[in-house]
Amino acid sequence: MARGKVAVFGVPSAAGGRGPGMDRAAFALREAGLLQALRSGGATVVNLSDLSLFPFRPDPGHPHGRNADVAACAARATADEMTRALAEGFTLVIGGDCSIVAGTVSGARRALGEPVGLVYLDADADLNTPDTTPSGYLDGMALAATLGFGPADLASTAGPEPAALPEHVALLGFRALDPGERARIAELGLALPAGAVRKLGMRAAAALALDAVENEDGPVAVHLDVDVIDPSLFPAKDTLTPGEGLSWEETSDLVTGLLASDRVVALEVTEFNPERDEGGVCARRLVELLSRAVLRRLRSASP
Repeated sequence: MARGKVAVFGVPSAAGGRGPGMDRAAFALREAGLLQALRSGGATVVNLSDLSLFPFRPDPGHPHGRNADVAACAARATADEMTRALAEGFTLVIGGDCSIVAGTVSGARRALGEPVGLVYLDADADLNTPDTTPSGYLDGMALAATLGFGPADLASTAGPEPAALPEHVALLGFRALDPGERARIAELGLALPAGAVRKLGMRAAAALALDAVENEDGPVAVHLDVDVIDPSLFPAKDTLTPGEGLSWEETSDLVTGLLASDRVVALEVTEFNPERDEGGVCARRLVELLSRAVLRRLRSASP
């Protein structure tokens, strides 16, 4: 079998989250055998190791944008590492909390020299801003910041322009929407709640999402927040969004279907908290999901 190449790096950040733990996700997934699974499947793994630690802190002095300076540092470091990683090949980014996504997308745009689309798999829309947030935590503002809204330091990760344009974004699998997010969600290229994704089927939903990302068939990054999976199946998360999420199998099929497109240049996984993963069950299942999707993509891209 022809061997494909995947660059892997971790972003040990809990800066945009609601507590500590997510900063250990990259370590936990490596310990659960992620790199070995990729290599055993025939991939050439370029292990770029992990970035510096970006820890959680309560930051009560900024109730509408907690820990924004540290989260912005994490996003900028992610963007810098993306330019190095994408030079090697398809890139797997292991977060960390959701707020790193602005760095993932802006770094890809810088590396590739063209607009980068985003397919965002999440139980929440993450479209709050400091003016609308009910909590002040930046992982609930992650997509808004990628679109250039939200805390200035984080929203300006890509410079004066936003990391991505609304029409270049497809949001899939959400099951919660705050009042302040309703106007902004209408500006996206596509927004499908979890029930609609299930009704369409994973293959059709993946195709529809990619078609809706209108960056002239240009490159796309996929963001996977683990809470798109039903909370009864994935409890290793700081907050469990109510409602019926996707099953493990559905999530695996959706991510695999997205990565089958040669437009997709990177996959980012976020919000896994190994401190809430009794016995490492979720870590092992997540390794299976990620390695399946990445390996199938590499095999399909092989000559």
